[in-house]
Amino acid sequence: MVSRLILLCILLAPPLWAQNVAFPLEKMESRIDTPIPTFKETHTISAQEALLTSEFKEATYNESQGFSKHAYWHKLSFPKITPGTKKTLFLGLNYFVIEHLDFYLFHDEQLQSQWKRGALENWQGDTQHYEGIWIPITLSDLHDTTLLIRKQGNSPLLTPFMLFDEKSAETRKEQKLIFWTFIISSLAILLAHNVFVFILLRQPGFIYYLGLNIIIFIALSVITGFSRWIFSEEINQWILKNLFVIFGIGAWILFRFSLYFLKEVQIPPPQSLIRKYGDSLFIAFLLLTQLLPVKSVAFLFGVIEFCMFLMCTYWGVKAYAKGFTAVRFYLFSWFFLIIGSILNTFIFWKILPINLFTESILPVCSILQLLGFAFAFADKAKQFERNRKLQALTDLQTGLPNRNYFFSKLPSLLKEMTRKPPQFALIMIEISNYQTLSQAFGPAKTDSVISDIIQSLHQQALDIKDVLPFPLSNKNSYKVIRITATNIVLISTNPEIIHQQIRQIQNVLDAPTQVNKIQFRHQYKIGSALSSSQETDLDKLYQNALIANRSVSYSSGTWVAFNENLKNNHAHQLNLITQLTDDIQYEKLYFHIQPQVNLVDRSIIGGEVLIRWHNQHLGQVSPAEFIPLAEQTGLINKLTDMLLEKVFSWVSLHPELLAKQRLSVNISALDLLQEDFAEGVIKQIKTHQLSASKFTIEITETSIFQNNDIVHNNVKQLHQAGFKLAIDDFGVGYSSMQNLVALETDELKIDQFFVMNLLNDPQSHILCKNMIDLCKALNIVSVAEGIESEDVLKLLLEWQCQVGQGYHLYRPMSPTDYLMLLD
Repeated sequence: MVSRLILLCILLAPPLWAQNVAFPLEKMESRIDTPIPTFKETHTISAQEALLTSEFKEATYNESQGFSKHAYWHKLSFPKITPGTKKTLFLGLNYFVIEHLDFYLFHDEQLQSQWKRGALENWQGDTQHYEGIWIPITLSDLHDTTLLIRKQGNSPLLTPFMLFDEKSAETRKEQKLIFWTFIISSLAILLAHNVFVFILLRQPGFIYYLGLNIIIFIALSVITGFSRWIFSEEINQWILKNLFVIFGIGAWILFRFSLYFLKEVQIPPPQSLIRKYGDSLFIAFLLLTQLLPVKSVAFLFGVIEFCMFLMCTYWGVKAYAKGFTAVRFYLFSWFFLIIGSILNTFIFWKILPINLFTESILPVCSILQLLGFAFAFADKAKQFERNRKLQALTDLQTGLPNRNYFFSKLPSLLKEMTRKPPQFALIMIEISNYQTLSQAFGPAKTDSVISDIIQSLHQQALDIKDVLPFPLSNKNSYKVIRITATNIVLISTNPEIIHQQIRQIQNVLDAPTQVNKIQFRHQYKIGSALSSSQETDLDKLYQNALIANRSVSYSSGTWVAFNENLKNNHAHQLNLITQLTDDIQYEKLYFHIQPQVNLVDRSIIGGEVLIRWHNQHLGQVSPAEFIPLAEQTGLINKLTDMLLEKVFSWVSLHPELLAKQRLSVNISALDLLQEDFAEGVIKQIKTHQLSASKFTIEITETSIFQNNDIVHNNVKQLHQAGFKLAIDDFGVGYSSMQNLVALETDELKIDQFFVMNLLNDPQSHILCKNMIDLCKALNIVSVAEGIESEDVLKLLLEWQCQVGQGYHLYRPMSPTDYLMLLD
C-alpha cells in the first residue's frame, strides 16, 4: 500500500488550470502547483469584500507560502457547468498546522457555505477530523463558482491544494486511512515489542526511549492532522501552540537516551563538556521557544537537529571502534530518525514540497528507527551475554583471565596449539605480604597495590620471550592469569630458559613500591612445575606448582621448582593432618610434665604440661611438626580443648597435687581469638571443681598475635577467674613488648634459644640478662627454659632469674612419674 501511494504521488498529473480557465469535469485527481491568485490582507476585511477586490495576483502566491505576520487570501475560480448536471469537487489540504484557516464558497457573489479548518479553530462539530481537510465545492450550471481561502498563523502558511472528484476523494480518504492505520499499527507493535525486550533485559535509559517515541507519535499526529481524533480540543490546541517545545523535549530525550545507550563504553567521557552542559543547552532552547518568534525558533531547532546528527553519528562510530557492536543498529535507527526529522523540517522552509512522498518520510523513518532499535536491543542483549561470559573468565580489578579461565578454557587452548611444545612449565607467583599491607594501609588500598603489581608483572610478561598468550573473546590477549587475589600464573613454552624468565619476574617484584609516601618491597614466593608430556593434566600441574610455591622458605630463596621430594613431603603433611584430625577426635593425644624449679633452693614449684602424640601409623610425632599444622588447618582449638580437659580431669583425681604446686598449660595465640574461649575454660575448671589460681596459661608467641577486643575480653575473663598468664618463647615471636601489655602478663618465659647460648653468644648473653632485668622492673616472674648445664644455672641465679626448667634439672616425664617425683 505504501509503495502504491508513493507511486501515485510520483505519477500525479501536471496542473490543469489557471485563474478563470475552465477545466474538464470528468474523473480527476490533480495537484495545484501553479501560482494561485493571492491577496495580502493589510487590514481586516470580510469575505464579500475580498471577493470583489481586484488585488488578487499570482505573484503574491510564493510570498504566502512562508512565515508571515499577515493574513493571505487565495482565490480559486470555476466556470459554469453544463446545464442540468450536478458536479461536486473536493479540495484536499495536506498541511494541518495553520492556526487560522477559513473557506468561503460563492456562486457569483452569493455566499453558499463557509468552513473553519484552522488548527486553533472550532470545526463546528465535524466528527471526521482524522480524515483531514476536505472542502466540498458544489459547482453551479447558472453561476460561476469561487472558493476563497483565508489563512493566518505563526507557522509556515503552506497550502499545497489538490482537487478530486467524489470518487477519487473517497479513494484518497480510504488510502490515507489505510496508510495511517498501517503506520500507527506498526509503531504500536514495534514499540510494544521493545517494551517487552526492556522488561526482560532492563536496558538502562529505556524510559527516555519510551518518551522519545511518545514525542514522535505526538509530532506525527499534529503534522498529519489526526491529533484531533486522538486528543481533546484543549490538549490539541495546546500542542499546536507549543509545537517546538514538544520538538525540543524530543531532541533532549534523544540526547539523554544516547548517553544511556552508550554508557557501557563511556562515550562521551564522563567529564566531557557535553555531559556537563548538554541539558542546560536544551533548557535554554525551551526558554527561547517562549521568547522568540516561531521562525527564529524553527531555525534554532534546525541547527540543533544538524548538530545532534553530527554528534551522535560521531559517538556511534567511536563506540563501534571500541568493540561495542550493538551500536551499529543504534546508528541505523539514529540515522533514519534524524534524517526523517530533518527532511520534515525542510518542509517548513519550502526546501521540500508537501506531497504524499514527503508526508510519508517521517512516519516511515519512525518505523525504521523502532525496527532498528529492536535489533539494537537484541544485539545489546547478546553483547551483555558475551560480556557476562567474559566477566566470568576475567578478574574484575585487572581484566586479566581468572581462575575459571585457567581450568575451563586453558586445557582446550593447549590442545588447539598448532605446535605443541614437548614440555612447558607452569610458573605460580604469590604475593605473600597481603596481611602486612592490610594492617598498614587497609584492605582497599592493599587490593589496589596488589592489583598494580600484578599489572606490572603482566606488562613484564608481555616482553618475556616464550610465554604462552591467553586470548579472550574481546580480542585481547594476555600472558598472566590471576588465580586468586594474591596468586598469578603464567606458562613458559621454553622451560630451558625458565631461569631467565623468572629472573625478569623477580626484577619487577624486587623493585621498591611506594604507598602513601612509604617505600617497601613486596614479599613473594614463586613455584614452578614442569609438564611431563603433551597430555599433561593441568590440574595436576597446578597442584605441583602450588606444592612448590608453598615450599618456599627463607633458606630456599624466593623460587622453588617442583620435584618428587616436595611431593612426598606434601603428601606426608596431608597424611599427618588426616591422622591428627582422627586422633584429636578420639582423644588419643596425651601429655607429659616438665618440672619447674625455684633456682634459689632448687625446689620443685610446679610443672609445664607438654602435649605428646604417638600415632599407630606414624609413630612418635614432634610437637614442633604437628602444632604449626594444627594452627594452619584450624585444628588448634580442638587440640587445646582436648588438652585442657585431660589436664583438669587428671588434676581432679589428685587434689593433693596442687596443694603446693602450680601447673602451666600451653595454648596458641589463635585460641584467644575465639570469642568464647575464656568462657569455655572457666566452665571446664568449674566442672572439675578446681582452683584457677593454681594454673598458668602460657600463650605461644610464635603465632601471629592480634590485639583486639576479643583477645582483650578473653584475657580479662581469665584474670578475673584467677588464672595467671605467661608468654612462652619470649623474644622470638611477634610484637613481644606489645603483648606484655595486652596480656597483662604475670610470667615471662625466656626462650631456650637465648638460654642455651648464654656462654657462647655475646648477643644472647646481653638479651637474656636484659629480659630478666625487664621482668624485675615490671614485677613479673622470670622463667628460663632450656637450662642444660650448671654454669648456665649459676649465671641465671646471679642475674636473679626466679624459675628455671631444662634437661640439667628435670626432663619431661609422664604424669605418674611426676607424682612419684613429688613424693
